[in-house]
Amino acid sequence: MQFRRAQAVCAEPEPSFQRLNTSERRTLTGWITRSRPAGIETVEDLGVRDWPDLRAENIIGVFKTGHLLASWLIVGQAGSWAVASCADGAVSQRMASLEDALALVYPPQRHIPQPHSISSRSRRPTP
Repeated sequence: MQFRRAQAVCAEPEPSFQRLNTSERRTLTGWITRSRPAGIETVEDLGVRDWPDLRAENIIGVFKTGHLLASWLIVGQAGSWAVASCADGAVSQRMASLEDALALVYPPQRHIPQPHSISSRSRRPTP
């Protein structure tokens, strides 16, 4: 008896986040990188799933490290965004940008420049 090697045939997945514009994709990519140390593992484009009677243009699932289910859903429709907490069902008010919505989940960290130390060898400028 002779066995043949099986080959899996997979359909091409729909590209993620195609409904976001270029600026929004950049914002999301940068936010993911900055939020990882705070326990955000990944985001997923949930808008490509088959939702009944879906009216939203974008649904972004935000997953904490080690969690199988999304902790937040960020929903975009007609230029407005809202954040829904999957833990308690709370929904934010409408926001004008994806950046504002992401900041509710993990706010941007402000970089505060450290003062330069003054060396004892430094000289004052002469007038």
